[in-house]
Amino acid sequence: MIVEPAPNHQNMKFNKTESEYNMKSIRFLLLIITGMFIIIAGLMIVLGISVYSHYHSFSFFYESAKSGRFLTPSVLSVFIGLVMLVVSSFGFFGSLKQSTCMVNLYALILTLLLIIKMVVVILAFTVDTDTIMSYINIPIEKYTYDAEIMDEIDNLQYSLGCCGSNSYMDYVGMDFNSNHSTITVSKKIDGNMVSMLIPTTCCVAHNGDYSFCTRMFSVSCKTALVSVLVQNATVLGVLGVSVMFIQLLGIIFALLLARCIRKMKSEKALMAWKIREQMIMAREAEAENKQDKSVYIAHADSSLA
Repeated sequence: MIVEPAPNHQNMKFNKTESEYNMKSIRFLLLIITGMFIIIAGLMIVLGISVYSHYHSFSFFYESAKSGRFLTPSVLSVFIGLVMLVVSSFGFFGSLKQSTCMVNLYALILTLLLIIKMVVVILAFTVDTDTIMSYINIPIEKYTYDAEIMDEIDNLQYSLGCCGSNSYMDYVGMDFNSNHSTITVSKKIDGNMVSMLIPTTCCVAHNGDYSFCTRMFSVSCKTALVSVLVQNATVLGVLGVSVMFIQLLGIIFALLLARCIRKMKSEKALMAWKIREQMIMAREAEAENKQDKSVYIAHADSSLA
């Protein structure tokens, strides 16, 4: 019987070592990217909550605050950050356990998150200031007789360094009483110097006894509030673009790792099959050799003459 030559174990071992080396390299890079995802997810959550709290503190002046029109980027940022923390576990454990299923699932979810993040970035960079301005309502006319509105407007003016809804002229002719904290300021109106009362939160600098304002905020609160919204949305957009780039790398390395894991498992299965086949062939050859070497001795019959 002709026995086929045994396979070259050195080549098999070399191929196996090379596959494992490639897989370990890609797995190491994927673990680094997954760690970056965890850090970035934490930053997105913190930033999203910060932006949300900033929006929420001025939500009193949003006519459509309940619809979440201006809260969408920050809420999506927090949501995506939380999802990224959960999804990172798939990439982390999938890499350590060499699970093709978990790594592929990790790549799939990252792809879905990438699409959602593109929507967030588009929303952040396409904020229309005129549209936002139309949804902001600062009821200056109720300042003198509604204590809640007075407190909210004072907080807005103090926080953003602004005065009035459209300008300080909103306070011209307003009937202030002793319950309001006001200060006198002189302004040129229609070519004439006119003294008027404004809330102290509109004043930047004053004389020693707080009786006269020497310098006041010139920016309207609508303009200041829109500027804050646009700036925060831009920050979220820039962060989103950075995360999208890293996320794309994560998808690529996850798919490469899944391919390497499948290749390594296939090579191990092929090697095990070849070893079993070689053992079977060796046993068959050994059995045939024993049969060829066996000799049959016939006993001669003895007879008496």
